[in-house]
Amino acid sequence: MRDVVVVGGDILTPLGDGQSTWQALLAGKTGISLQKFGSLEGEWPLGFIPDLAGEPGSLQRQNDMFKRLLASLPQLSPATQLFCATTKAATDEFLLRSGREEGQPWQVAEELAQRLGIKAGTTVSAACVSGLIAVIQGAMRIKAGECDHALIIGFDLLSQFVLSGFSSLKALSATAARPFAKDRDGLSLGDGAGWILLSAAEVAEPSSVLATLGPWSISCDANHITAPSRYATGLIAALEQIKAEAGDIGGINAHGTATVYNDAMELLAFSKVFAPGMPVCSVKGALGHSLAASGIVETVLSLYSLRDMILPPTVGLEVPAETDCQLSGSEALALGHPSIITCNSGFGGINAALLLKNASNRPEKQ
Repeated sequence: MRDVVVVGGDILTPLGDGQSTWQALLAGKTGISLQKFGSLEGEWPLGFIPDLAGEPGSLQRQNDMFKRLLASLPQLSPATQLFCATTKAATDEFLLRSGREEGQPWQVAEELAQRLGIKAGTTVSAACVSGLIAVIQGAMRIKAGECDHALIIGFDLLSQFVLSGFSSLKALSATAARPFAKDRDGLSLGDGAGWILLSAAEVAEPSSVLATLGPWSISCDANHITAPSRYATGLIAALEQIKAEAGDIGGINAHGTATVYNDAMELLAFSKVFAPGMPVCSVKGALGHSLAASGIVETVLSLYSLRDMILPPTVGLEVPAETDCQLSGSEALALGHPSIITCNSGFGGINAALLLKNASNRPEKQ
């Protein structure tokens, strides 16, 4: 079995590309604002990627997002395998232009692979865990020797379809998401997209390595179609597996949606698995929840955390919920060790967690 390393990554969020987003997070800025959208009454806290062409949730907007996102890709080996992650893609095309079936989840991977001249792989659509599972899928293929390089692209757009769905679940905040806050009242939604390039350590150029990847874990407690397990059984199982294999862990970039039940479940899992004082943050108060893109966005931001050895502030968190974790709040937190877990949880009780370690800890190239 081979070691897997991260050799590149970038994102698009309501705060810009990877570097712009990181700097804005450290400054405590948010990309969320109250806006009217679609047929829903009132204003909602939403985060749109600025200056994209086309209507929200449309094929034109999705294509413009890809154009901007993929401009930062390096030269790819034709043997690179593509893994896509999305929940709904350009789902509002069905509302905006009846009968137009383009840019949908089952089509995008093939289209992107042809555009990039690489091999089409798997499309993962596993609710809000899609992005992280796609990263794990790529890493598993490399580790098993099925490919040397894997490109993971995760994306989702704000759409009338998705906003209406979360509204019907009473899961949206009326003002703004406040992850891990005592008075949190729901999530905010946002556009998001990102790419991550993985390679086998033995073929990667040492100067390009940003982090080593793994261990990882996926679990499902099958608790409820939308609600997380109140006992956090699935996430606890995933985190315990990583802890058993990884040793010291410096901090956690959590799912942190700011719903009452998700955040309570996560904090319970963290307190059950780790010693008191574990540093924890969430970026969704500043960026919104970008569904399948969130796992990619948070993995790339975890690379910045490893580089600077800090977790960013948790925008919106003023009075924290009761926990023995150390929440980042309005200030950045130092990582306790050059490693970080990023984790996501989603509908149906599915959970995934992934450890990233500082590149200085990676094995030497053979």
